[in-house]
Parts: sequence; C-alpha cells; structure tokens
Amino acid sequence: MFNVLVWATITDVIDDLEVKNHNRDDGTVYAVNSFARKIGQALAGGLAGWALTFVGYESGAAQQTPEVLTGIYNISTLAPALGFFACAMILLFVYPLSKQRTLDNQQTLSERRNG
Repeated sequence: MFNVLVWATITDVIDDLEVKNHNRDDGTVYAVNSFARKIGQALAGGLAGWALTFVGYESGAAQQTPEVLTGIYNISTLAPALGFFACAMILLFVYPLSKQRTLDNQQTLSERRNG
C-alpha cells in the first residue's frame, strides 16, 4: 500500500515543484526518492538485526523460546503498523498537497502550456 501511495503522489509533487519553480525536475524528484528508499532499506536491515537481538533471538539455537517467538511476532506486526500510522499522520497533517491544490496546479500548468 505504501509503494502505491508513493508512486501515486510523486507526480503531484513534480507538478507542484514545476508550478513553484517554472522548471520540471522529474529526474531530481525520482533520484531523491530512489536515494531515500535505499537509505530506508539499509536502515531497515540494521534495525531488523537490532530488534531480533532486543527480543533475545539466539542464532544457533535449535528452537526459540516462546517469549522470543512472541517478540518476533510483535516486531513483525506492531512495528509496521506504527510505521504506517506515522506515515498516515504525516500525510494528513504535514503533506501540503490537498486535492484542491493538485487541481489548481493542473490548471496552472495547463494554462502555461496552452496559453
């Protein structure tokens, strides 16, 4: 769902920047998005290892304790839920592009290109 949301909004961001700067910077926006994704993936890999250590995971153990299994379950369900909630709150309260603003941007760009 998150990836769908990112790709759905990225073109609106590009349009908004073009309205502000009178220059279409598709490549810059996609490059920043790609770089941010790579940083996020690197941090997620490290964070996963730290989280497993935090719940007491033993890499050489034949079987994990019930507490460790519960901890792994909580990490794999609660952490993403909290992350999605945080993203939703950012989009609701920080993200500056409302439906009306994107429509206004489309109108402005259409007038610039056709007029």
